[in-house]
Order: sequence, then C-alpha cells, then structure tokens
Amino acid sequence: MTTPRIAVINKSTLVSDADAKTMWLACKNQIYYHAAPLLHKRFLNSVFVPTGAVAKATDFPLVILDDPDQADALGYHTEDPDGKVWGRVFVRPILDNGGTVLHGSLSVSAVLSHEMLETFADLNVNLWADRFDGTMVALEIADPVENDAYEVGSLDAAGNAVKVSVSNFVLNEWFDPQAAPTARFDYMKLVKAPLTMSPGGYIVVLNYRNGKVSQLFGSKHAEHENRKKKPAHPASRSARRMGAHGHH
Repeated sequence: MTTPRIAVINKSTLVSDADAKTMWLACKNQIYYHAAPLLHKRFLNSVFVPTGAVAKATDFPLVILDDPDQADALGYHTEDPDGKVWGRVFVRPILDNGGTVLHGSLSVSAVLSHEMLETFADLNVNLWADRFDGTMVALEIADPVENDAYEVGSLDAAGNAVKVSVSNFVLNEWFDPQAAPTARFDYMKLVKAPLTMSPGGYIVVLNYRNGKVSQLFGSKHAEHENRKKKPAHPASRSARRMGAHGHH
C-alpha cells in the first residue's frame, strides 16, 4: 500500500502560487519538527501542486480555494468514490474579515496549518477520545486552540528565509482525562488541563448515550472567529463529525 501523502493544491485566485508554496513549506516544517515528534507519530509527507498542475491519484488533496461556491463549482464537495477525504481552505472569508495571507491567527497560512495538522493526526476523520463521562471528543488537534498561532520558518519565492504563521495544536496528553496537571497539553503551552480549550477554541463532542453530536466553543468570540476562518461547508471535517454528510 502506498504511504499517504498530502497534496496542497492552489486553486485560489486570491493567493499567488509563490505565497501558497511558502505557507505549504512552513506547514510541512511544522509537522516534521513539531507535530510528528511531539505526537509520537510518523511524519506524513506532503507536496505542493501549483495552479494548473495535477496531484497524484493516491494523494490526499488539501485545496486552497476562494470560497465555498468555488469549491462546489470545481467539485471539491465531499469525499471521492474511494473514500478519500478532501480538505479545503477558503481564502476570501479570511481576507474579507481583515486577515492576511501569511501572518497572524486570522491568516490563510494558519488555516492551512490547521487543516494539515488535523489531516496528519486523523487522516480519515473518524477517531474519537473517550472522556469517561458518557461522551467522546473528536480527535481534531487544532480545534481546541484554534485562534492561537505562532511562527515557523519557511522560504519565499526568491529563496529568502521568512517567518509564517501556523496554528497551535494540542498534544496526546490533552486527550487523557487523567493526565498529570504538570503535563504539556498544547504546543504553545497555553492550555492548563486536559480536554479544556483556549478562549478561541472549540471541540466536537459525541454523547454516546443518546448519539448526539455537538460543538462547544471556548467563548462567543471563538464561535464568531470560527465562521470567518471556516465558513459552513457540508464536506468540512466538523460537518462530517456532526453527521452532516452532504447536507447544508
């Protein structure tokens, strides 16, 4: 079986291939140097696919798009027939709400990082961690700390060293209700206890007594910010978790 690989594909008219490649490299560096060692997971390789080029059929596509309408028009809607999940990043809502391409927590690069991290941690969007209280939390490692970002080194089109914003993420200890209070729960060391959120975060919770799935936000502000970064789309990771397969 071929080892999975993420293909970051630029289909946006609002982000240049040069900037898309710069943010992809930052995200790749983040997974290699930060996420893989701290999560004790094997590094998941990735490749950048510029405008007009085609990803390999075996790659997991993560597509940078202008907005949900473009996603639907180009067919990036749900998983494909062999069950492969399509990731997608929408640029226009980020820029329209005062965000940038490469810098800050409200940036295209931080959202791309969020999606790459979560694809890395749970490729098929089907893992849950038991909270031992009748509920499980989705294994989405960037959601609980969604509005926290830090900078990682990358290269620009001319080969110069640059800093690019990437998303914070939680570690394995975060999912363990019995983890020691001295444990490290997220990369930036902002969260002080397992299964808790930073003010900008959210979690998807499954109640396995009644089968209901719900989203819990760290604050009202977090809910508002989440809509800017990730407008509702039936094929999003959260929608899949919530059981909204193919439904608006």
